Amino acid sequence: MGSSNIVAWADGYTNYLIGADVAETWQIPENALGAAAGTSIDIVCLGRSGEITLTFTHGIADGAGADFVVFENSFSDTFLELGWVEVSSDGEHFVRFPNFSYTVDPVGGFGQVDATFIYGYAGKYIQGYGTPFDLSELQITADEIAAEGSGFSEEYMADFNRNFPYLNVSLITHVKIIDINGDGSSFDSNGYHIYDPFKTIGSAGFDLDAIGVMNEPFDDRISQTIEFPSIPNQSLDFKQVELSAAASSGLPVDYVVTGPATLSGHILTFTGPGIVEVSASQLGDLVYAPASVVLRSFHVAEAIQHIFIEPIPNQQAANTTIQVHAYASSGLPVSLEIYSGPDGVVVDSTNHVVTLTNEVDQVTLRASQEGDSTTASAEDVYVSFQLTTNPPILFSEWQVSNAVPEAHIQASEDAYGRPAITLQYVIDPQVLMRTRVMMSKDLVVWTNTVPDVLSIDEGEISVQMSAEDPHGFYRLEFEEQ
Repeated sequence: MGSSNIVAWADGYTNYLIGADVAETWQIPENALGAAAGTSIDIVCLGRSGEITLTFTHGIADGAGADFVVFENSFSDTFLELGWVEVSSDGEHFVRFPNFSYTVDPVGGFGQVDATFIYGYAGKYIQGYGTPFDLSELQITADEIAAEGSGFSEEYMADFNRNFPYLNVSLITHVKIIDINGDGSSFDSNGYHIYDPFKTIGSAGFDLDAIGVMNEPFDDRISQTIEFPSIPNQSLDFKQVELSAAASSGLPVDYVVTGPATLSGHILTFTGPGIVEVSASQLGDLVYAPASVVLRSFHVAEAIQHIFIEPIPNQQAANTTIQVHAYASSGLPVSLEIYSGPDGVVVDSTNHVVTLTNEVDQVTLRASQEGDSTTASAEDVYVSFQLTTNPPILFSEWQVSNAVPEAHIQASEDAYGRPAITLQYVIDPQVLMRTRVMMSKDLVVWTNTVPDVLSIDEGEISVQMSAEDPHGFYRLEFEEQ
């Protein structure tokens, strides 16, 4: 994955055809662009019999050794979800690499595949280790078919001969990955049944992490790059957004827009809800080579949302549990998962209880909220903490040891009968004047709110705030001396 032999990565995609049993969480084709992440999460799932084509601005050329490498996200050396690999020089005629499967029996949903029994498929190795492909094999295959007696099936030879004349192995611009339905209904180049884990659900089929390029066509022009900031999800009420891509060469950048939006100059105007994709390109000139295309995708919806996770202090490395508090400004439930950490650490995605382990390490959680028919998905939020042998004293423990009462918050009504929130807490009088109550409607922008002070008695203060907004969030802040 981190090999210096990889000189470029796929920078665009087309024809993402989603197969069966793929949750929306995994339908993010942009995850397959750029460098491989080597994780189980940052992928695009094809689904059962689904496919995707990745594109390469500078192309792939037949050179010494392997020419490109495909990364899947298998969590082990034997849970191998396989995909056919096809290449094209024009985006229309695709040639499939010869592939062979000698797995003779069906494989269960989480069964095992012996990697020594398969060849010519993407997904042969564990995550972080790509499967290499050498374009010279296609010319060898063409020669074997022409000589007859190759052992290839009639179907494979017919398809190969139909498309190979259009292929220029010195300039491959498209690589297509097709998930193989592993129930034995698919066949290899020799006509034998192909088996891989079947039936999986939720993220069924091939999970594409990335495609790296090891040999590019030679170009002696000056290279250039495009800087194109990501675009967050947008509310329909925003109506438009200004695009700001720039090429390092100073040459003008061109945009291509798909989805419910129109482009006038650099201004993108929304025409309805849905997914908007914007690609920025610069084709170069006599001095500068083409820049890699940069793709940005975002959701336009009636409402947008954000996630907030209460900070998690470092924890004692022990077999215990902690409660994590995560909220979405929309009020929709937040899902939590372990992004990285020791194997023994698990989290309940719905009640947010994290089970820890006695292994000293860092734990990172990922919080997500997919949205609904009117609300766009939230940007994922990550929070990390350490499992350590010397954790800090928790504030709750400090309260108990110093006989400080807990803060209390409850629903109430103000003097006019309107919905309100009453907060009671104990504070040092010297600190009181350096505290403030902050309010937010979206967990991003926080503004100072002036509460009504109901009482102050020997350091215990009771304040009341309006709660007419059902999606309001409050926090107490302390200023430094």
